This record gives sequence, structure tokens and C-alpha cells, in this order.
Amino acid sequence: MLKRKMLRDIKNSFAQFFSIFILAAVAMWCYTGFQANVIGGGRSREEFNNATNFADGWIYGAAFSDEQAEAVKEVDGIKDVQLRTEVLGKADEKYHSAELYCYFQSAQTVTKPYTIEGADYDPDDEDGVWLFRRFAEAWGLKVGDSFTSHAMGLDLTKTIKGLVATPEYEFACASTDADTDYHNIGFAYMSSKVLPEELQNFNEIVFTCGGDPLKHENEISDALDGGYAFLADRKSIDGYNRLTDELSQHDSFSYVFSAVFVAIALLVIITTMKRMVARQRTQIGTLNALGMKNRKIMAHYISFSVVITALGCAAGVVLGVFTFGKMMVDLFSQFYCVPGWKAGYDSKSILLSAVIVVICAAAAFLSCRMILKVHPSEALRPAAAKTAKPCIFEKLPFWDKLGFTARYDLRDISRSKLRAVMGIAGTMMGMIIMTLGLGAYDTLGYVRKWYFSDIQNYETQVLFKDSCTPEEALGIADRYDGELISADLISIAADSHPTSDDIVSCKLTVTEGKGLFRVSDDALDVTPLEAGSVALTMKQADRLGLKKGDTVYWKRSYDNVWNESRIGFISRHPSIMGITMLREDYEALGFEFKPAMLVSKQSCDGAEDLDFVSAVHSMDDLKAAFDKSMEVMDLLVFFMVFFAALLIIVVLYNSGNLSFNEREKEFATLKVLGFKSSAIRRLISVQNLWLSVIGVIIGIPLGKAPLNAMMDSNGDQVDWPCYISPATYLLAGAFVMLVSVVVGFMFQKRIKKIDMVEVLKGME
Repeated sequence: MLKRKMLRDIKNSFAQFFSIFILAAVAMWCYTGFQANVIGGGRSREEFNNATNFADGWIYGAAFSDEQAEAVKEVDGIKDVQLRTEVLGKADEKYHSAELYCYFQSAQTVTKPYTIEGADYDPDDEDGVWLFRRFAEAWGLKVGDSFTSHAMGLDLTKTIKGLVATPEYEFACASTDADTDYHNIGFAYMSSKVLPEELQNFNEIVFTCGGDPLKHENEISDALDGGYAFLADRKSIDGYNRLTDELSQHDSFSYVFSAVFVAIALLVIITTMKRMVARQRTQIGTLNALGMKNRKIMAHYISFSVVITALGCAAGVVLGVFTFGKMMVDLFSQFYCVPGWKAGYDSKSILLSAVIVVICAAAAFLSCRMILKVHPSEALRPAAAKTAKPCIFEKLPFWDKLGFTARYDLRDISRSKLRAVMGIAGTMMGMIIMTLGLGAYDTLGYVRKWYFSDIQNYETQVLFKDSCTPEEALGIADRYDGELISADLISIAADSHPTSDDIVSCKLTVTEGKGLFRVSDDALDVTPLEAGSVALTMKQADRLGLKKGDTVYWKRSYDNVWNESRIGFISRHPSIMGITMLREDYEALGFEFKPAMLVSKQSCDGAEDLDFVSAVHSMDDLKAAFDKSMEVMDLLVFFMVFFAALLIIVVLYNSGNLSFNEREKEFATLKVLGFKSSAIRRLISVQNLWLSVIGVIIGIPLGKAPLNAMMDSNGDQVDWPCYISPATYLLAGAFVMLVSVVVGFMFQKRIKKIDMVEVLKGME
């Protein structure tokens, strides 16, 4: 009997229960969609790390010996140890002299290349090269092809024996690119035997320890007698840590978005169940009088929430894994290289679904328990009407000047506070998410303009080969009236004798100061470099606790001596993190200025034909590459706007529907008094509009905080200043207002169909 009653009640209040279903489904859709990417990526990365015996620690230095490697292996807690040589080389000019990180090894124990196609890496094979699979695909290279690389002054032509991947390059981006373009970045593994004996100097010791490698630094330092540059952990490896930050961001999103929709679902459940049990007061009294126990009646009303939310959660889990989650994995797999990455899920989805069901059931219990405390003899009679009393709004000095619609709606809001709170909270949350999504799109455009118009005051990039001499670079700079730029990998610290915990890996950019390659300060204003000082990017300065006027210590990746420079100002750059300094200051420290590229306002026609030029990129090429890399952001923006729109529509419609059902007798009375249907509809529309305006006003200042948090979660290697245009606020607010007005018109037909006689019978 109660089952049939439940089905009838769901049919009679379909809109409210369908709203609960939608909110529960969307909550789990968001959660499982983001988690499918996080869980699938986490599992694949774990398998990837285990298959390659991925290193926990990296010891950088110069000319490490087998004896030193053995000494490190003797340190308690360290498991596997391997020597290797890492150098930044270039691919041959037919591959635009792409950046190519070359690894020369005599063994493969730690961070072994993961074979995707071809033979496994053989450190004794002097004729073969094992190439990054994504780089090979970009250039159409296959196993068996000949490939030439240039490193350490050598031209190395080898046969491609295998296409591989490694956790160190799950993310890969050339220093000249704003984001990933696999044409310009790669890595290659070769035997150390291909190098002349005088160049067979290992500059790295990689090891596993099953924990934090920095805890072993004192023992490692003693084992090496201090003969190393610095010790790094996985967090210092940008190619690995970038994806870690990305997945962490998605993990946070999954809980935040789910919490928003669950919170609104609770408000809908509370208002719906309160209204239902109040309307069915006499039915409950009859059931009690017939001997049905309170706990059975309570279980009946709780079952509404349990069944609807359970069905919604189940639908959300399925949709999340097979739609949103799959799309996320497919898209992110284009920018990150993790073999076997696919959408995944775990028991947490079931657990969270159970938690949502329990919370919603508890909300239904709290809504129903008061009516069940009423004695059956009392419950059989309709509830006494609430004593009318002045509402708080009547104390307003202009109350008497308000029209009928305004006063009626204000009194209704005063009587139905919970429904009003639901409407305001829902539109506020929708406004926040809508602002977050559209604001992310604004930020993308803002960063694009900042990067390509303010910082890059040029039209063409000319990339040089390693063989380019200073004279050749100077000649082409004079020819095209350009500015020469040098780039290098460095470590920075706030102290001249730092521990590994206090060292940050980043980039050094050396410019001639001609104003073509420009630097922005922390307010994003273009600021010229001062002689005798450097610009340090904001995220690195914050991490080291440095500010303008302080001294920063730095050294190149292949040096052992720390240099010191005064910080002239704190800078910001969207993708190049580290230090920027003038050529004259760099050379004053005794270093040779070796240009990596030329930037010019001219088109540099004919530069690509020069022997020492590897590639020429126009501004249009750079912008196209940037736009391509932002497809991930476009997907996130789409889903945020979609979920926000869905939330606003569901909340406002449900609020209007509850308002209509609660005031149906009042509307019937108004019709008897001669009010037209359009005037009654206006009562609902105006109230929804007021609640929407309040929600929008509250949501406007709250929209930027989650956007800042989202951008900050990108990690230390990306710095995107948040920007939300006034037009975005207006667009989001206008959408909320439009939905509010449309919802009002949806009740026009129901108002016309009100049976005044039937409805008013219940008032006898």
C-alpha cells in the first residue's frame, strides 16, 4: 500500500522530486567525472612508475664515479642507484633543431625507458637510439629510421631501435613554447659508449628509496664528501610534477562541485518534504489511527529521499565515468604522456553516493519528525492556520508606498524563509560557478593578450642551432634589427649554503635589454631591467621568501659555484619561471653569452635558409600553438557553464513550483476576487526575480576567489593572473534574470487551470 502511495506522491510532486534526482545525479556526475580522470591517471602512473623503477631522488654534480655511486648505495634506506649523463642537445635541422634531452647510460636500473614500440633499451648498443614516442609521432619517425642529434659538440646519427616514454617527461614543453608542441621537444636514450672517453662523465646519480629522498641528504653528503651540486626529489621534476598538480586540481574540483549540488539538494529535500507532510497531515493521522507505527510511517517518508537520491547518484556515476570522465582522459592524454591512461573509478564513488543518500535521508527525517509527534486525534484535523502577524518588512519607512505585488511577495518571503534561502543560495552558487567558468575564459584571453602583446614585443622568433657562433648571432641580429636571448636551466636559493629543501629549479633568461623581450612586474606593468640587478618571478620569490632588494643565489645546472644577484623587482610571466637578467651583468660574472634565439619586429624572411638557424616562428604560429594547448581549458569552461546553468534552472524552477503549490489556495482566492492569471503569474515572477537579484549580488564578489584558487593550483611552473571582465558579470547576471523570467511564464498555464471551487473546498 505504502509503495503505491509513494509512487502516487512522486507523480503528484514530480517537479520537486525530479529536481532532487537531477541535483544528486549532477553531484555524482561532477565527482565521478573528475575522479575518473584522477583515479585512472593515478593508477596508470603507479603502474608506469613501477614498470620503469622511477627514481625518488636525483643527485646533480659533475664527473661522478662508480665508487661514489656505490657509496650512495651504502646509505641506509637507499635501494637502487644508477649513474647517467644528461645534457640538453638538439635534434637535426630537418626537425627544426628541436630541444632534445639526451641521456647516456651504461646500465638501466633506475628510471628505465618504458618501451611502447620496438626493442627495449640496451645500454650496450652503440648503434641505436631510443626516442620519445610523442616526438617521433609528431615528425613521422618510425623504428628502423635513421635519426641525427647534436649534443656535447657531437653529431650522433643512430638507428631508432625503440619508441619510449618515461615518467620524467609525462609533461614536456620546449623553453620557447607557451605550451606543449611535440615538434619542438623530445628526449633520447643512448649508450654512454657512443661518447668519446673524455666525455664519458656522469653528471647525475639517480636512486630509489621508497620515501622522501631529502631525509637522506646528510648521509648522502657524507658519502660523497660534499662533492655534488644539489639533491632533488620528484617535486623538482617539472615533467612529472606538472601532472601531479593537474590531477590534484581535478581532485579538489570533484569535491567542491559535488558539495555545491548536494547542499542545494538538501534544501530542496527539506522544503519538499516539509510541504508534503504538512499537506498529508490528515493521511498521517489516519494511518496512526489505524494502528500503523510511527517508525513505519517515518520509513515511508524517508524512502522518498532514499529512492530518488540513490537513483540520481547511480545515474551520475554512470554518466561521470562514461561521458565527462572519458572526455577528460581523451583530452588530457593529448598533453600528457602516461601509457594506458583510461577513465577509472573506485569504491569512493559508491561510498560518497551512500553518504549523499544518508544525508538526504537525514534531511527528510528532520523534516517529518515534528508532524509525527502530533497526537493522532489532532492530526486527523487540519492544522490551525498560523496567526497572522506583521512581517519585518512592514517596518520599512516606504512600506505604504509599495504596490500590492511587492507587499504580497515580501510577506510571502517572510512566511517561507527556507524557500527563500533555497532560491538565494541556489542562484548564488550558480552565479559563482558561472562566473568561475566564464572568468576562466576571460583569464585565457587576458593571458593571451598579456603574453603576446605586452611581453612579446616582436613579430618573429628565430631559433639557433648549437653550432651557431657569437659572430653569426650578432650578424643576424644586425641584419634584422633584433634582440638576442639566451636561456639556461638553473637552481636558485635564498642562502649561499642551502639544503636541498631550500633549492628551486627554474630557468635563467638573459636579454640584451632592447625592449623586444620584455618583463612585467608583479602588477603586470612592463618594467625595464636595471643594470646590476635581476628580475625574479613571483611564485619562486614567494616560495623562497624573497622580495625586492633581497639577494638571490643561483647557479647553472652544470656548475657547482653559487652566484649572487640583487633582486631589482618581482616579475610575472605565464610560463617561464625564474630569473631574467641583462647580458652585461651575465658577462660581468665571467660567463659567455650564448644566444638561443633572436626576436625581431621584422618578418625575418630568408632566416630559415641560414645554416645556423634551426627554426623560424611567426607570431601567428605562436598564437596558434597557444590556442591549441588551451583546448583543455575550453572543455573545463564548457562543463562549468553547463553545470551552473543547470543548477540555476533547477533551483529557480523548483522554488517557483514550491511557491505555486504553497500558495495555490491564495491564488484561487485572488482569482475569485477578479485577479487575472497574468497578474498572479507576476507574483511568482517578481519574487523569483528578487531572490535571483539577491543571489547574483552575493555571488558577484565570491566568484573570483575560486578562480584564483583554480589558477594557483596549476603549480609553480605556471602563473596566470585572474581576470573577470565586467561584461562577464553582466552576462552571468543577465542569464540568471532571464531564467527567472522564463520560469515565471512556465506557470502561466497552471495558473489558468486552477479550479477555484475544488481548491477552496479545503478551506472550509
